[in-house]
Amino acid sequence: MQSLLAADSKAVGQALHNDLQSAACSLRPALTLVLDVGEEYGALGSIVSGSGPTVAFLVADEEQGLDLAVALTSSGVVGSVARAYGPVHGAKVI
Repeated sequence: MQSLLAADSKAVGQALHNDLQSAACSLRPALTLVLDVGEEYGALGSIVSGSGPTVAFLVADEEQGLDLAVALTSSGVVGSVARAYGPVHGAKVI
């Protein structure tokens, strides 16, 4: 929460955590390949959503997000890529 309040995107990326991520990756090794592509392309952080198969990446800016989306698509390890932008009108950190 402190990282969000401080608008420290690197710290937010490092704080992303899912207790089920290692289990999901052991059951679906392709998730590890997806995470590796994100790391290779400089994502600030990544997280497996729930028990998979969705992975989310935090990037520094729109250009890096586009580069990562292209890399993921061309890697052949993902079925599709959706990009989200922020900040979103009305979203607040309380």
